[in-house]
Amino acid sequence: MAWQVDKAHTQVSFSIRHLGVSFIKGTVSVADAELKLDEANPANSSLRGRMDMSTFTTHDPNRDGHLKSADFFDVENNPYIEFATKKVADKGNGKFDVTGDLTIKGTTGEVALEGEYAGPVNDPVSGKRKAGFTMRGEIDKTAFGVTWNVPMDGGFMLADKVTLDINAQAIEA
Repeated sequence: MAWQVDKAHTQVSFSIRHLGVSFIKGTVSVADAELKLDEANPANSSLRGRMDMSTFTTHDPNRDGHLKSADFFDVENNPYIEFATKKVADKGNGKFDVTGDLTIKGTTGEVALEGEYAGPVNDPVSGKRKAGFTMRGEIDKTAFGVTWNVPMDGGFMLADKVTLDINAQAIEA
């Protein structure tokens, strides 16, 4: 069954280690998404979504401008990051693993995410059925052509590993 991703209750975020001592965190908004949820057989469920890179923010305008430049995401030529599931593995008790294709800067690579599903529930305000899910995983940014960095004693300014977090709510269509 088709569900509509509720953009007002959905967040896509990332974190990356900076200088080896702290993390930079940021968010990006969902431009559009298509969710097919099979409650009887979760393995038949699928998600396809695009994130609008013009909304990408770490809440620092100078850093955000640099991240949107050709050094990093080249948002002018690559306005979206895209994700599409290839496989959903039901682990029971609302837990699942997702394998999907992630496309950043025209480069597509397979990623593995761990997830948790909750719902559906009846929303007492809208009267509609809603469901929620989270997904989390790590990617290597260099595999997607995001290679800008600054060498420093003992390593680099930015780690290669980036943690992705998706917290989403969907409304039954």
